[in-house]
Amino acid sequence: MATKAELLARLQELVSQEDVEAAAEAVEVTKESYEALVAAQQHHAEGEAQQGEAASAEGAPTGEAPLAIESAPLVDEEDKRFKQVLDSYNQRVNDIRRRKQKEEADNLAAKQGVMEELKALIAGEENIGNAFNRFKELQEKWKGIGPVPAQHYRDLQRDFSHLLDEFFYHIRIYKELRDHDLRKNTGLKQALVADVQMLSAMEASTPGAVREMETLIRKYQDEWQHIGPTVKEEWEAIRDGFWNATRIVYDKINEHYRARRSEHEANLQAKQDMVEKVKAVAADLKANSVKEWKEVTDQVLELQNAWKSIGFATKKDNERVWKEFRDQCNVFFTAKRDWFDALRDKYKTARDKKMALLNEAIALKDSTEWKRTADRLKAMQQQWKEAGSAGPRDENKLWNKFREACDAFFQSRKQTFEKQDAEQAENMKGKEALIAEIEAFQHGGERNKDIEALKAFSLRWMNSGRVSPRDFDKLNEKYRAALDKHYGQLKVEADERMRLRFQDHMEELKSGPDGKFNLERESRFVKRKIEELEGEMRQMERNMGMFNFKSASGEEMKKEMQKKIDKLARDVERLKGQHRELVKELR
Repeated sequence: MATKAELLARLQELVSQEDVEAAAEAVEVTKESYEALVAAQQHHAEGEAQQGEAASAEGAPTGEAPLAIESAPLVDEEDKRFKQVLDSYNQRVNDIRRRKQKEEADNLAAKQGVMEELKALIAGEENIGNAFNRFKELQEKWKGIGPVPAQHYRDLQRDFSHLLDEFFYHIRIYKELRDHDLRKNTGLKQALVADVQMLSAMEASTPGAVREMETLIRKYQDEWQHIGPTVKEEWEAIRDGFWNATRIVYDKINEHYRARRSEHEANLQAKQDMVEKVKAVAADLKANSVKEWKEVTDQVLELQNAWKSIGFATKKDNERVWKEFRDQCNVFFTAKRDWFDALRDKYKTARDKKMALLNEAIALKDSTEWKRTADRLKAMQQQWKEAGSAGPRDENKLWNKFREACDAFFQSRKQTFEKQDAEQAENMKGKEALIAEIEAFQHGGERNKDIEALKAFSLRWMNSGRVSPRDFDKLNEKYRAALDKHYGQLKVEADERMRLRFQDHMEELKSGPDGKFNLERESRFVKRKIEELEGEMRQMERNMGMFNFKSASGEEMKKEMQKKIDKLARDVERLKGQHRELVKELR
C-alpha cells in the first residue's frame, strides 16, 4: 500500500498537468486511497485506546469506513498539505468549468448571430459571387467560434446544417465549384465514417477507455457538422453509416454508465442492509457478561469489515448512508463503553472491599487470640464471597494473598492446638490424680489447717494446666464435688465457698487460651446479670407498693417478698464484687 507521502506526491504531479480535467479519474483514485489510509490509521489508534482502558473486558475498537478528506480531522502536516493541493485542484477545475460555461454562452450568441446573417444572405443576396464569398466568410467565422452549451448543441447544429443545405440548394452557385465542394465533402465525410466505425469497434472495458470514446465521438461529430454537403447520390449511405456507427459508440458508452449505476445501486442497497443489521444489533443489546459483549462486538466488527469490502454507492447517497452506518456503530460502542465503565466501577468497589479485608487479614495472621481471630477471619471469608469479583486482573492475586494470610493463622492455630492437646493430655492425668488425692484427704482435726490444705489443693488445681474443653466440665464437677464435700464437713459458709470458687474460676479463665477475651466476656456476663437482678429488685419493690399488707396473710407475703429482695441485694453486691475483681484483672 502506498504511503501518505507517495500519494501526496502523486496528487501534486496530477495537479501540475496542463489539462487538469483529463486527470480527474486519477485524482479521484488517489483521493480514495489517501482517505482509506487515514481511516486505517484512525481505526488502529482507536483500537489501542480501547485496549488501554479495559484490557480485561476485551473491548473492541471502533472501525469506520473512509471519511472524505474534506471533512476528516487533519492529524498531521501531510493531511493538511494533501487537502491544500486537493482544494487547489478543485479550484482550478471549477475555474475552468466556469470559464468554459461563459465561453460556450458567448459562442452560442456568436453562432446565433452567424445564423441570422446567413438567413439574411439566403433571403436577400442576388449576386451569386458576392453571396458565395460572404458564405465562405460566415462559414469560417462559424468554425472559429468555440464550443456552445451542450443543451443547445444539437438544435444549433441542426438549424445551422439546415441553413447550409438551404444555402447550397437554394442559392445557386457555379456548378463546377459546387460539384468540387460536394466531392471534397463526400471524401471527408467518408473518411470520418471510417473513423467512427473504427471507434465503434473499441471495447468500453475501463473508465479510461469510455472517456476516450466520449472525447473522440464528440470530436468526430464536430468535424461532421463543419463539413459541408456531399454528393446527393452518396449522402444517404454516408449519413446512415456515420450515425449508425455513432449510435453504436453511444450505446456502448451508455451501457457502461448503466452498468456503473447498477453497481452503485447494488452497493447502496448492500450498505443500507449493513445499516439495518447494525441498527438491529444496537437496538437488541442483551449482553450481560464480558464474553457476551465480545461475541456481539465481533458481529459489529465483522459488519464493519464487510462494509469496507463494498464499493462506492451513488454519489448523492454514499455520504448519507455512511453517516447512518457510523451513527449506528457509535450507538453500539457507546452502550458497550457505558457497560464496561459500570463493570469497572463494580470491580473497583469489590477491589476496595477486598483490599481492606486483605489488609485486616494480614494484620490478624500473627494473632494468638485464637477464638476471636478465627471467628473474625471466618466472617471476613464470608464478606469476601459477598463482595463480588474484583476483575480478572486482580481477583486471583488478591484472593491468593488473602488465603495465604488466613492459612498462616489457621496453620499456626493448628500447631498451637496440637501442642496444647499433648499438654492437656498430661494435664488431665495430673488433675485426675489430684482429684483422687482430694477425695482421699483426711481431716487432721484442726479446722484452719484443713481449710489451708484445701486452699493448697485449689492452688495446685489452678496450676495444673488446661485440659480439653470436652473433659473440663466432667473433671471440674468431680473436683468441685470433692472440695465441697470437705468444705461441708468443715462447715465453711456458702458465701466463702462461692468466693473461693469464683477465684478458681477467674484463674482458669485467665490462664486459658484467649485469656483476656475470656475475662472480658465474663465481665460482660456479670454486668448483664447485675442489671437483670437490679431490674428484678425494682420490679418487686414496685409490686410491694401496690399490695395491701394489713391482713395476717398479707403481712406474711410482705415478709417473703422482703426476704427475696434482700437475697437479690446480696447477690447484686456479690456480683459487683466479682465484676470489680474482673475489671482489676483486665487492667
